[in-house]
Amino acid sequence: MKTASCPSCGAPVTFCSSASLLAVCGYCRSTLIRHDLNLENLGRMADLMEDASPLQLGVEGCYKNSHFGVIGRIQLRYQQGLWNEWHLLFDNQKSGWLSEANGNYVLTFSSPAPANIPAFDEANVGGSLQLLGQVFQIVNKETATCIAGEGELPFKVGAGYEAPVIDLSNGQNFATLDYSEAPPLLYIGEQVELGDLKMTGLRERAAASGKARVKSFNCPCCAAPLQIRAAGTESVACGNCGSVVDAAHENHQILSRFRTQNTHTPKIPLGSQGHLRGADYDVVGYLRRQATVENVDYPWSEYLLYSEKEGFRWLSESNGHWNFIKTTTRMPKVWRNLEKPIASFLGTSYRHFQTSTAKVTYVLGEFNWRVSFGEEALVSDYVAPPLMLSEEKTGKEITWSLAEYVEPEEIAAAFKLEQPLLRPVGVAPNQPSPHQGKVLPYWKAFAAFALTALLIQIAFMTGAQNKTVYQNSLEFERNGAASSLATGVFPVSGTGNLVVRNQTSLNNDWLYLDMELIERNSGRSFAFGRDISYYHGVDGGESWSEGNSRDEAVLSDVPAGEYLLQIQAETPAGGGAQISDRLVVVRDVPLWSNFFLTLLALLIFPLIAWLRSHSFESRRWAESDYASSSDEDSGSDSSDD
Repeated sequence: MKTASCPSCGAPVTFCSSASLLAVCGYCRSTLIRHDLNLENLGRMADLMEDASPLQLGVEGCYKNSHFGVIGRIQLRYQQGLWNEWHLLFDNQKSGWLSEANGNYVLTFSSPAPANIPAFDEANVGGSLQLLGQVFQIVNKETATCIAGEGELPFKVGAGYEAPVIDLSNGQNFATLDYSEAPPLLYIGEQVELGDLKMTGLRERAAASGKARVKSFNCPCCAAPLQIRAAGTESVACGNCGSVVDAAHENHQILSRFRTQNTHTPKIPLGSQGHLRGADYDVVGYLRRQATVENVDYPWSEYLLYSEKEGFRWLSESNGHWNFIKTTTRMPKVWRNLEKPIASFLGTSYRHFQTSTAKVTYVLGEFNWRVSFGEEALVSDYVAPPLMLSEEKTGKEITWSLAEYVEPEEIAAAFKLEQPLLRPVGVAPNQPSPHQGKVLPYWKAFAAFALTALLIQIAFMTGAQNKTVYQNSLEFERNGAASSLATGVFPVSGTGNLVVRNQTSLNNDWLYLDMELIERNSGRSFAFGRDISYYHGVDGGESWSEGNSRDEAVLSDVPAGEYLLQIQAETPAGGGAQISDRLVVVRDVPLWSNFFLTLLALLIFPLIAWLRSHSFESRRWAESDYASSSDEDSGSDSSDD
């Protein structure tokens, strides 16, 4: 650590890094170039813009067990807003950069750039580039402008300094190519969570309650009162005249104006404050977007939330369905060449739901980028209820966001809304199924009961008599007239059913038997008729058959006794060979019919549960790009694992 005096105000200026070339005096904001211990004053550094960052110079933290301190910052503006590049110095004198934009943080380190890097103008968003053995996708291409800097920096910067940059990402790492020098500089690292860096000395917020401070001014076009609640606000949309005002400009110049036939009243009023998912939020912005599919407009609302703790978040609402949304710089792994693309993110697999072009149709309030009426983005949604992963692609940028479904009751309670929110209509893409986890238990219960029924059936089969109590061969003449005969008396003992079997010699013929089982002593009888026929042949070279030469009649709960069978037979006329019939009577025959009827009855409950779940999923996917195959998509019950 070396210390010198500021040539402008005499204040001590400390250099923690031997590689630092520039420092900004913390007292007079002079821009100082270091020549060993001699400092050259290049003039006063421009003022930094107020933002929502919790970081500041002097903050310390730890990354992969290595301690670091924050020693400098560059604040840059690009078309959509601001971001900070925080200069980190590790104990081993290694430098790193912590990029901060919209509550996302990426920590990168300088790396040798390969020779095959394309020119800035030749790189296209969405294209691929191989860097140091890894394949990256280009997710952002911007020419940023430096607003100001502070602390120690390893190179010369100043207001107006331009930095053409390309951001790249894959499933594990993040990279930046900085074309402000030739050859370009390469930085590679990863997205990090601020809490994981174990930082100390973070900036204390102005409001102890965590609420945003409100700044008021009048619209420069219509003089309507406007407010800025969030640090980092880039633009404010006036709902009265449709002007979009530059919040950073001291005179609040008008960036654009829009005209729309319809105005919209947010269901959560701007300025509302609430506690949601562990943080306090102010509702600062509202916009309407819509996608047009097959000439049908599908509109929805989006609310921009601001938290002193978490930065910016989003709430979206469509037909009463709400989602809480956070952007991410992590790049999901996407298999786009499948018939139905799949994305994998943080260990969860998401199925592609729909791709459409979203267009901004109405804006109101403040935004952390320079919002414009009519701006469009190609949006691809992937779902894994209750989560939804969304990719938004423009000509300059690809952004990913992660949404989680929120019940309207939670939204109403969080923001203490006086009027209840409307109940959801239809099924949202990532709405959790009310049948989730309920189908599989039914199938498990069915399996348990089916196994029990099978064991009972086996026990019945093992204990059944299955005893032949009478058998005889009968002959019937083909005379077209009825003939009668009676069997001898046969004893039937025990309890259970009685099965009468006929095995005939029918061949392209028929036989009708009118039978009556009579108990000799009591006179009790059981009457039944059997129509037996069997036909077969060849038609057009194809064999066919109809009926069966065998027949079986089951008489349930026949008590013990002495029985005989009275038989009256009807046969076809025409003479010919007699019809033979082998008659067999069997006591207590184990049957499978009751077992299968039991299974069918047990199957009703899991089938009803599955059908309800299937219907819900079908309604979900009916609104997707795969509506015609919704049945196939919803047929599995993977959510019930």
